[in-house]
Amino acid sequence: MATWQIILIGIAGGATIFGLLIWMVIRLAYRTDKFWRRENPGAVVVLSANGANCMAFPDGKITFRGNGLLVLTPEELHFVMWASDKRLRIRLSDIKFVGTVRKFAGRLGRLPMLHIKFLRDGELLETAWTVANANSWVDEITRLKGGE
Repeated sequence: MATWQIILIGIAGGATIFGLLIWMVIRLAYRTDKFWRRENPGAVVVLSANGANCMAFPDGKITFRGNGLLVLTPEELHFVMWASDKRLRIRLSDIKFVGTVRKFAGRLGRLPMLHIKFLRDGELLETAWTVANANSWVDEITRLKGGE
């Protein structure tokens, strides 16, 4: 077999694997969105980002790391991970700080991350998500909270 044939087979195999990975990600995103909408029928969606990367809770009690669906409704911020059953609901009234950061939980983001500090069982927790237009999320959450 000639070298060019081996290279061509390698390229075709790589493209096939890449295509399957993309298909799996799209399927996970679609499934998560469908699951959230089934659990929240009639919910008003203010903003939504399917593929938001959650950076974790550094306090160690609750840990989220990975991609999922981030949804802002007039009352809550929802996050559902793609590859596990982990979910997070934060009432807007529990949010004490909203802004953007470049670095969170030891990770440096290439884009500004949506940074939230909120109360849970009397304890102040924080998390961050990499989302497109993080500043728009900050503006919307601030507006929904009444400009606090």
